[in-house]
Amino acid sequence: MVALRTFRSLVLVSTTLASAACASTPTSDAGAAGSGGAGTTAGGNPTTAGGNAGGAGGTNTCPGPGYHVDAGAIALVSVGALLTDSAHAPLAGVPVQVCGLDVCFYGTSIASGRADVSLNMSLERPAYKYGDGFEYAKLAVLLPATPPSQDLGSIVALRLPSYAEGSAFPASGSVTQGKVTLTLQAGTSVVHDVLTYSADQLVLRAVEIPLGDSTQAVDPSLGFARAYAVAPVATTFCPSAALSLPNADGWAVGSEAEIWIQGLEVDEEYAPYAAWTKVADAQVSADGSTIQTTSGGIPILSAIGVRKK
Repeated sequence: MVALRTFRSLVLVSTTLASAACASTPTSDAGAAGSGGAGTTAGGNPTTAGGNAGGAGGTNTCPGPGYHVDAGAIALVSVGALLTDSAHAPLAGVPVQVCGLDVCFYGTSIASGRADVSLNMSLERPAYKYGDGFEYAKLAVLLPATPPSQDLGSIVALRLPSYAEGSAFPASGSVTQGKVTLTLQAGTSVVHDVLTYSADQLVLRAVEIPLGDSTQAVDPSLGFARAYAVAPVATTFCPSAALSLPNADGWAVGSEAEIWIQGLEVDEEYAPYAAWTKVADAQVSADGSTIQTTSGGIPILSAIGVRKK
């Protein structure tokens, strides 16, 4: 069963806030942020809410630049991978998706760690997405045009910190979880995907991505020194949130850097689908301890990469 692509549409209420959920059977990847899990819709318009904690609601007035470019459909028979933990032991129960901009197919890894999805269909800009933004970090592998049956090899699925370890988003100011710190200006509109996440799941959680074990989703040619997967996926910030990361590689004070994000949303508003784009410039702080954004910022939560200029 498949359904056509849907886009974000905003319905405002005075709480913290929402986007779209995917159903647990093949359907449209509406927003791509809510794979499986608590998804409740099967191709209907996403429902969202706007306004920061303590606010009375409002429209997100910071639309992204948009990255959609029409592309020909790619014929796929099946796509699979071996999902493992960080010690390379097979993982069962990891949700996966094979999604294009138009349709989405779902699967789950079995006891051997295999997560194979059969589709026998042509998809526009297809990607293999693993993890769900709940127990496991969500990342995407952009698929090549050939062959029609693809095996992506071994992929490490990253467990996110527990919800109890997560940090609540403030009305303004900084929120830190793990190695990721976001800072919100006063009056920032924070829009959460509440059709996918329940209220107690709307906390910042982050995990570092092992770049050597994640080459399918994080192309080494991008030159990232570090990368992080963040949840709740698809949370948006208007204006963009400032970002601070540890200067874990000991770059010199004043060193300039770039911040990139991976696009997980089919509307491609903030990043191209299943690809990476630069969203901010950054610099090593005066005390050398952190890398901080100096212009731009994080408009949407997905995965974050940092590289030296």
